[in-house]
Amino acid sequence: MGLMKYFDRNSLKVDIGNSVDLIEFNLSGVDFTIGADFFAYTLVNNHGFLVLRVEAIDGFFGGNVSASKDKFSARFRILHRSAHLVDEYGELGRKPFPFTREFSDFIFSFAGKNHRVYSGASYVFRTKPTDVERFYLQSGFEFFKVLSPNFTLLKTQLLFIVAFDLKFFGRVDALNFTSGFKFGRWNSQGVFLYVVYYSGFDIYGQYFNLKRNFGGFGCLFEF
Repeated sequence: MGLMKYFDRNSLKVDIGNSVDLIEFNLSGVDFTIGADFFAYTLVNNHGFLVLRVEAIDGFFGGNVSASKDKFSARFRILHRSAHLVDEYGELGRKPFPFTREFSDFIFSFAGKNHRVYSGASYVFRTKPTDVERFYLQSGFEFFKVLSPNFTLLKTQLLFIVAFDLKFFGRVDALNFTSGFKFGRWNSQGVFLYVVYYSGFDIYGQYFNLKRNFGGFGCLFEF
């Protein structure tokens, strides 16, 4: 959960939710987990000190199965997504419409001493509206460096993190670059302060066919 302030507009992206592992077991030396995903992100506009209006919200729920052994891991996930306009109908006189989508994705990754690389694919098997790409590929990497193994102020690790994610199918649909500092442990609980640059189709379902380029800075509280 957390929030991000856009550089180019007086708005916030607010993240709420989590992905929780419910069942864990081992088969033939491979660790498996079965988990649930419930989360949402919202576009919130600032109309004064703590006077906020929610413009758009995207909600997700579903489940996942993960497997890992040594430095390799894989995750299969199925999610339902719905998107809504809320307090105000946003820009360009846009009117709300029933946006819904069911999709699956499969991600395979390799984790080294201070990095992780991953690749996978996603398929949309039911969607409204229907005139969207149903299949895309995804790839990216994450790099971190421990700046302080025992940060004095918070008595935890201080990390520098760089992450890059690309979604494409014949063309680049979305590019996301994130960098910042985390108080906590890599791939575990902590507080992540970051800057981000995004280029691609709008992340909010109600604006699914609009191109966006934006930057921002934010804070994530990672479980």
